[in-house]
Amino acid sequence: MDNETSAILNDIFVGYDRRVLPFVQGPVLVNMTIVLGILIELKENQQLAAYVISHTQRWYDGRLSWDPSKYRGQREVIVPQTMVWIPKLFVYNSLESKDMLTENRADVRLYHNGRIKINIPQYVQAICRIQTESFPFDCQFCAVALASPLLNVNEMVVNATQPPRDSYFSGNAEWYLFNVTVRHMTFEEEGESRVEIHYVFHLQRRPIYYITVIVAPTFLISALSILGIFSPGSNDGPRNEKVSLGLGSLLAMTVLLGIVAGAMPKSNDIPLLGYYILAVIVLCAVAVAISMMFLAVTRHYIQKEQMPSKRILRFLFLHEYRKRRSTVFRGVHNYRFNQECDDLMYSKVPEIQSICMMMEEIADSHRSMRRKADMKANKKMIEREWARVFARFDYFFLAAFETLNLSALVIFLRTAWLPTPELREQIL
Repeated sequence: MDNETSAILNDIFVGYDRRVLPFVQGPVLVNMTIVLGILIELKENQQLAAYVISHTQRWYDGRLSWDPSKYRGQREVIVPQTMVWIPKLFVYNSLESKDMLTENRADVRLYHNGRIKINIPQYVQAICRIQTESFPFDCQFCAVALASPLLNVNEMVVNATQPPRDSYFSGNAEWYLFNVTVRHMTFEEEGESRVEIHYVFHLQRRPIYYITVIVAPTFLISALSILGIFSPGSNDGPRNEKVSLGLGSLLAMTVLLGIVAGAMPKSNDIPLLGYYILAVIVLCAVAVAISMMFLAVTRHYIQKEQMPSKRILRFLFLHEYRKRRSTVFRGVHNYRFNQECDDLMYSKVPEIQSICMMMEEIADSHRSMRRKADMKANKKMIEREWARVFARFDYFFLAAFETLNLSALVIFLRTAWLPTPELREQIL
C-alpha cells in the first residue's frame, strides 16, 4: 500500500503547481461548514467572544485525480496541505486568530475523482455586539465572519451548508450554546462581489448566578427595609431609627447597582437588572421620604402639644381618646393652712414662723412636681395618640410598598419565560 501511495503521489503531482487555481469551466466551488464550536469566554465589557472552532472545506481539483484500478483499488491518500492549493478565507471580525495546526502538521485528504477535503481547527477571538436589554435573561448572537481577501465570485464560489447532526458545540459555565447556524452572504468591494460566510453562535445566558448573588439580596434588603420603615414599633417617640434603616438599605442597593454596572458594557442601553434595582431604589427612597414626612409631622404636633382631631380619628376608624384630668390641684387642701397657722406666721416666736414657711415651700414644690408630671404625662399621651394615627398609615403603606416590591420582582422574572428571540438580520 505504501508503494501504491508513493506511485499515486509521483504520478499526480508531476507538473502540478499549487499556486494556480483549479479552474474547471468556471469558478472553484468550495463546500464548507462548521463541525465543532466551543465557547471559551464572552467578555461583555470588551464585547469580545473567544471560540475554538473547526470547519471543513471540500472542493474539486481535476489535476489531482487518478484511476484506482491502476493502483490496486486505492481511492484516497493523505498529504500535507502545503502540497495542494487551499482556499484562502480569513476571519475579518477577529482581533486574534490562530491556526491550531501549523502548515507542516495540517493534512488534506485526496480522493481519486479529484475531490479534496480539509479540516481547519482554529482559535478565534471575534467581536460580538452585546445586546443587554434583557440581562440577565438575554440571548446573544455572535458570529465568526469569514471572507476571501481577494478572490471574487467569478473565481471562487463558496457553498455554505448547515452543520451536520453529529457536530459538537458547547458553551461555558455562564453561557449555554443551544444552536449554531451558517449564513452564506456576499459583499461588494471596488465593484467586485466576494463571498462572506457567518458562523452564528446562539448563546443563552445562565442567570442563576445573578439571581442568587444580586436579585435575591436586593429583594430581601428592600422587603426588610420597607418592613422596618413602616412597621409600627413599641416606641411612641420619633421615627429616627426607621429613617436610618431606610438610608442604609439605599446604600446597600447602590452597591449592588454598581456591581451590575461594572459587568455591563458602557452604552446607552440600561439592562433589565439595572432597571429592577433602580425601581427598588426609587421604591425605598419614596418609603424613606414618607417616613421622614411622618417624622416631621409628628415632631410638629408634639411640640405644639396638639392632639389628633376627631375627624381624623373617625376617618381612620379609631376610638376617641379620653382626656385625663389634671392632678396639679388634687389634694391641695391638705396643704392649705388654717387661720391659726396664718396667725402663727406673724407670731413673735421665730421657730413657729420658720416651720410655717418651710411647710409652704414644701407645698409649692409638690405642686410644681405635680405640674411637671402632668405635662410629661400629657406629652406622652399626645405621642401615643399620634402613634396610633400613624400606625394606621404605616399598615397601609407597608402593604402598598410590599405589594409594589413583589410586583417589580414578578415583572422582572417574567422575562425569563419569554420565547427566545429570532435571529437578527444584522449581527456584525
